[in-house]
Amino acid sequence: MKKQLALVMAFCTASLLFGQMHFGVGVHGYIDVPTGTSLNHDRFNSDYYNVALFEGVGLGFGATAMVVRENMKGFNAALELGIAHNEIGWSSVISRLEMKGKLSYSSFDIPLLVGYSFGKGNFRITPQIGPYVSIPIGSLKYDVERVENNGALLSNDTFSIDLDIGSRALFGALGAINVGYKVGKGIVNFDARFMADFTSLKIDDDWKKGVSVLTRRKTTFGIGYIHFF
Repeated sequence: MKKQLALVMAFCTASLLFGQMHFGVGVHGYIDVPTGTSLNHDRFNSDYYNVALFEGVGLGFGATAMVVRENMKGFNAALELGIAHNEIGWSSVISRLEMKGKLSYSSFDIPLLVGYSFGKGNFRITPQIGPYVSIPIGSLKYDVERVENNGALLSNDTFSIDLDIGSRALFGALGAINVGYKVGKGIVNFDARFMADFTSLKIDDDWKKGVSVLTRRKTTFGIGYIHFF
């Protein structure tokens, strides 16, 4: 009897909570820099290769579905579906030969986030955290954009190779801070996020499968709008 009563009470509480929630849909776009991204020794020897932080700048765009407490305050949850262009600049020094270039690939990124909104007037501050799955699309592009020998320019023509991606899906976690302003039934958000993959991106070479290339970590700066019903 006590168990049945507890279930009924839990159901009633959930129903009441759901009745106080508002559903919203929106869009979100961002640019990013690969802060913390690491190149894997399987493909890029760390004695020679380094991530060049501002040589590669990525971007992304996606749709958001969110449930939030009344008046856009308190606990909330969001599911996003986005497409990202991931770009990581690299530099290499081998003896007197210096090279610079980029690694880039596209992915579907799907975060599930929970957060809590603090509000005063029309302003909202919302920290969020949650896991995501990232599904690589197409191939990994390896570009060499500049070659120097002892400081003398040898070439600034781009040389590109497409590498087959072997990873089906990557998993990671995301933390965010949103600063929003309530506009009618919606809210405009400016946000900063840090995304970190738990697993490395792998490629399939002709001579070896599942070669680890890089582990993606990046900081994003974005803007979005969510309309609530």
